[in-house]
Amino acid sequence: MLGALQPARAQGAELPPLALKRGVNVLGYDPIWKDPAQARFQMRHLRLIREGGFDHVRLNLHAFEHMDAQGQLPASWFKTLDEVLAASLNAGLQVIIDQHNFMDCAKAIDTCRSKLKAFWRQVAPRYKDAPDAVLFEILNEPNGAADPLWNDILAENLQIIRASNPKRRVVVGPKFWNSMDHLDSLQLPEGDRNLVVTFHYYSPFPFTHQGAHWVEELKNTSGVTWGTAAEQEQIKKDFDKVRAWAQKTGRPILLGEFGALETGPLAQRVAWTSAVARAAEARGFGWTYWQFDSDFIVWDMKADGWVKPILNALVPSPGAPAAAMAARSDPALEHLINVNKVSAWSVYGEGQSTQQVACDAAGKTCLRVALTGKRANPWDIGAIAPITGDIRKGDKLQVLLWARLETDDPKAQVQVPLSLQLGAPPYTAVLSGSAMLTSKLEPVVLNGTAQVDQPAGTVNLSVQIGQVGQPLWLSAPFVLRNYTPAK
Repeated sequence: MLGALQPARAQGAELPPLALKRGVNVLGYDPIWKDPAQARFQMRHLRLIREGGFDHVRLNLHAFEHMDAQGQLPASWFKTLDEVLAASLNAGLQVIIDQHNFMDCAKAIDTCRSKLKAFWRQVAPRYKDAPDAVLFEILNEPNGAADPLWNDILAENLQIIRASNPKRRVVVGPKFWNSMDHLDSLQLPEGDRNLVVTFHYYSPFPFTHQGAHWVEELKNTSGVTWGTAAEQEQIKKDFDKVRAWAQKTGRPILLGEFGALETGPLAQRVAWTSAVARAAEARGFGWTYWQFDSDFIVWDMKADGWVKPILNALVPSPGAPAAAMAARSDPALEHLINVNKVSAWSVYGEGQSTQQVACDAAGKTCLRVALTGKRANPWDIGAIAPITGDIRKGDKLQVLLWARLETDDPKAQVQVPLSLQLGAPPYTAVLSGSAMLTSKLEPVVLNGTAQVDQPAGTVNLSVQIGQVGQPLWLSAPFVLRNYTPAK
């Protein structure tokens, strides 16, 4: 068994750095634990998860139901777990062994405490020589009867684990369903710095759980929407509180679960999922999406493929916006109110054609616009890109892109009108200015303050190029709202 868990991997697979970044919950409700022959989840899915852009999985283990009267787990159950762990490591994934009998513990705490200790007395020694890429999670979402005793339960099981795994990373979270609002109640041994603190996030609950059959007050609910400026801002405020706690305590953070049930509107679920993932990354949190299949799915077992809108919200593709890829390292990108990729540009007017070309601007790709000649008016040909966020009166707006004329003449220059304007008549400008284009790929900047509110989706970035008369290049545009650079 132990040999199977050593990091001998398939060709090309490497264990990721020992930091949890992007992950997915798996196997919580799969028949594999009772009869592997009936499993929906296959070991090949672990390789697909890694290829999909994830670096870890969280194994949701409902182990209590498999225990005998003495709390012992059968060899057949461990055989399946061994195989899943080995396949995960071979795929280049880190693995969290998550004890998931949280509802048993909410209802019958004495029985829970006995079984939970029995679980870790068997699991911890069995995997004491497993690679560092294997983590333990003491108990998912303590709640109900477990809440007032949670720090004691945590301590007694951590002691069991540390007896055989003194340095292994252990995931622990607060009471009340791993609520961020109860982080301050956690009592952790100061000297144990191999603890990863987790919280779960499903806010606003009426949106993420509308139509959930297991939530009595929401099972007949539908049509709940999400996406106002206040709702988007709330995610950032919530995660700022978690970050403040992490900075105060020096503990790493894992957002161990988040997701919006497929009974909600897809476009808004995608927006919410992306907003949560990017906000977590921007604050240095790892995250683990709930879940691979069953419900809240990112993988469709019937179609045998990814639910692409959700996957792309979680793990932006290589061609996705730089903001999505780099949000964790550049705080400016949290202030984006547009889709900053070259494909966001739409060029109108006669006598023009477009193609994407490699360039040295952000994203390494530009849009080349070929023009057959000058038009009577600048606005006869234009490039527009939609602003997807709302704009409020008083917002400080910044536009940035790179542009150039396609010419070898170092003295060539053309001035073009540049604006943020309404996308429908009367095309009123929110901000307006101009840019001087030369043969060099240089930044084009427009700054200003919004004078009136503009709902999301009603404003475009516009570059009027009808009188340029020669090919030009435009990079992906960045439109920022209320960004102040750090000093």
